[in-house]
Amino acid sequence: MAGRVRVDEGGVLAHYADWRSRTVGRSVAALGPADLTAMPYVANEVIVDEEDRELIDELVGRYGAEPIDDRELPEPPEGIQVREEGLRGPVAVRLKFREVPAVDDQDGLLEQAVGDRPGEVFVSSEMGAAVAAMTARFAFDGRPIGLNLYGEPFAMPLSTATESAIPGAGANPFAYAAFAGRTRMVEAWQLMDSVQRMRSNPFVVLAVLDNGFWLDGNGAPIVAGGQTASDLGAGVMQLNLMAEGTPAGGMSPSNGWHGNSVASAGAGILNNAAGAAGSGGTVATPMLFRTDISVDQLMRAARICAAWGLDVLNMSIGTWGDAEIWFPTTAWDKAFRFAADNGVVMIAAAGNSSLDLPNADDHVRPATRTPGVLTVGALDASDNAAGFSNYGSSVNLWAPGTAIPVAPDGAAPLGSTKNGTSFAAPIVAGVAAMMRSANPSLSAHDIRRILVETGWQGTGRVTKGLDAFAAVFAAIGAALPDNNEPNNTPATAGRLIATGPGGALQPGLGPFTTRSKSGDTDYWKFRVERFSTVTVAVDWYERLSTLGVLVEGEDPDVRGPDDLTRTNTAGGLTLTGLLPPGGYRIRVTGGGITAYSLRVTQRPASLPRDIFEKNDSFESAAVMLFETNKWTPFFTRTWGPGTYDATLHRDVLYSPYIGGGTKGSVNVDYFRLDVPDRKIFSRPAVAVFDSDQVVDVTLYDEHRNVIDARTNLRHVKLYPPPKSTCYLRVTGSQVTRYRISTRMETDSHIIPGPWQEELHVFPKWWGDPPPLHLEDPVTHYLHELGEDRGEGSALAFADPGVDLRIGLIDRTGEVIREARTLGDRLLLDIEGLEPGPYIVQITRPDEATGTELRVVPPLPNRDLH
Repeated sequence: MAGRVRVDEGGVLAHYADWRSRTVGRSVAALGPADLTAMPYVANEVIVDEEDRELIDELVGRYGAEPIDDRELPEPPEGIQVREEGLRGPVAVRLKFREVPAVDDQDGLLEQAVGDRPGEVFVSSEMGAAVAAMTARFAFDGRPIGLNLYGEPFAMPLSTATESAIPGAGANPFAYAAFAGRTRMVEAWQLMDSVQRMRSNPFVVLAVLDNGFWLDGNGAPIVAGGQTASDLGAGVMQLNLMAEGTPAGGMSPSNGWHGNSVASAGAGILNNAAGAAGSGGTVATPMLFRTDISVDQLMRAARICAAWGLDVLNMSIGTWGDAEIWFPTTAWDKAFRFAADNGVVMIAAAGNSSLDLPNADDHVRPATRTPGVLTVGALDASDNAAGFSNYGSSVNLWAPGTAIPVAPDGAAPLGSTKNGTSFAAPIVAGVAAMMRSANPSLSAHDIRRILVETGWQGTGRVTKGLDAFAAVFAAIGAALPDNNEPNNTPATAGRLIATGPGGALQPGLGPFTTRSKSGDTDYWKFRVERFSTVTVAVDWYERLSTLGVLVEGEDPDVRGPDDLTRTNTAGGLTLTGLLPPGGYRIRVTGGGITAYSLRVTQRPASLPRDIFEKNDSFESAAVMLFETNKWTPFFTRTWGPGTYDATLHRDVLYSPYIGGGTKGSVNVDYFRLDVPDRKIFSRPAVAVFDSDQVVDVTLYDEHRNVIDARTNLRHVKLYPPPKSTCYLRVTGSQVTRYRISTRMETDSHIIPGPWQEELHVFPKWWGDPPPLHLEDPVTHYLHELGEDRGEGSALAFADPGVDLRIGLIDRTGEVIREARTLGDRLLLDIEGLEPGPYIVQITRPDEATGTELRVVPPLPNRDLH
């Protein structure tokens, strides 16, 4: 395919389309840039308005398309009146291609369709390209055809949401009072979104049986001034039970736009910057039934819901009779029992008359005496029964029923807040829609039972209160779907591949994955081919879980993962740093279940020169000391005692003949070791360690003869001859980081008493030594009293502002001296002690981790008192 649009059957989009095909059971294509912002669609299907029969016939006859029959609706049981023909028929025809259709000027059509989109555009398959081009051809002519597009699978997680600014409620549905507290609606939304990240979203319909829907004369939802859309969508399914075949819009003479507000509370689209958020707004498609609230129309609505396979029916309405004898109980019970038995979850408002239901004198239906119906009472802002709400044994569940934000209508063009059981019921209905979407196998009876069983225990008139999160959590069996399992051991770690923007590494089956169970640990693996600055970014729903993220090397000795910089945000973590070539694993743990996104980016990095450069020969060797000298010539640069970072790197060689630079060979590092004499309990030691790659280390005497040579290692410790000058050479075939250390090391073999362990030698105060890092609650240092250290009669420390205890321990293990505070210093008296080895013991409080203690020059004797 020529031009900017081309088929790339082996690329990133093809990999994603292949995964999506396996996930949804259809052939999926993707069109767009080579990252996950591309548009996914069913590769071999189109959707055509059924009224354009000429176009349907042309697609079948010329291009070989086959119409896909809609699923047949179940036949109604005996005695139920069949509605008129036409209402069951589809409003669109889906056609499928078994062979790639031949499309004239396919390239040109795709070029025209993508327009001015910058950069190259790819299509994941030949079938996807041909069907997209054919669709564009007819769409350019104004024909009613479109691709079978998927929704927004690549959107960022639902960590925030925005609606229009509802007076008294604001634009942030996460802050709605009705959805906070024990209702846990936001957590339910995020849990539902976590489910949707792993599989396609079932079509779930929430039917609203009411009147007062704000629709225009053609049945389209009206968009309020200043709004970008209606909360019920651009078009809405509807049936006017009062005059079937006509639009269901119109204001109720007695209740205004009641039905519109009820539909908004249950099915208003979430996060569309318009209207208000409905409890089922992440999954529910509304279906509006306009009724005059007569018994025959209520029963007919229940029958139709069962016949059409609708999922949830909300009834914020009621009928009353003076006596039971007048009510058609048998027909009523059969209609609603049939609907419940055939999967319809029916929710009814309890009513607002403060009645104890069931009341012998008030035959309120469907709130009472109606099989398969869950009745909802209204809570006030304090989670108590609202004063107006009906109550009693007929009320199964309670939900927020005051100050419920709802979408604009003809009386409130900015939206409003409502009170009543009429608005508590659709909140429960929206949760039921989420449950059905999360687990389509649940029966209506299962959903009603779970809603009640997972509710929080109320007091007074309140029996059980709605816990939306707990209900959805129970519906999915306390486990999220996870298409990437098994990846719960290092051996089964999932491979990250370059499917993200800019080649970012992501889980092999898409940009998102889940921590599916509370005890689930996920492992992911990736490779670094050269030294790179690596960023690991993880985002999740902090309301649902905490996550722990750790990067591990497949080689346990590799340096790098422990040095990554961690940046924590609410529901997010980023690890950034330099990693050497090799294999790595990411381990994800946590305290709950949640969807999370994982992406790894790599940017090639060059190792910089280290602080010792240029030390590439014996003559330019860096001078290393094992203990601090009192006097050092000002023209001599020295390092030590201590530990330093170093690198073997490649220098860039510039040449005027090639007009640029080329990478040279790996450099060689030389160090001159000024080795002191050994002490009674310590000896000089030099170590090369924490090397990313294996290196060779060679020790020379002052005449440059080899004393010791070690090859292909990452860690080595050598003991140069005491009281000598030596040289150390570090070489390698690959660039690498390493650390070098020179110090006096205690000889554990000859230390007496209980201190037979490797100890650091207490530093001299000369030359401003680095501070002592008190990582452990108790730290020990070896101090050889009697050396010419210039300490006078006391060891001196700068007061760190932490309650430290510093003691001096003799060879028997007894504490013989303790430090005292004098001004801004801590002084440990050593006056009058016999020369020899002692232990300086420093104890810090448990909470004072990371405390640093600095050794400072001693005070003159006259200032010690």
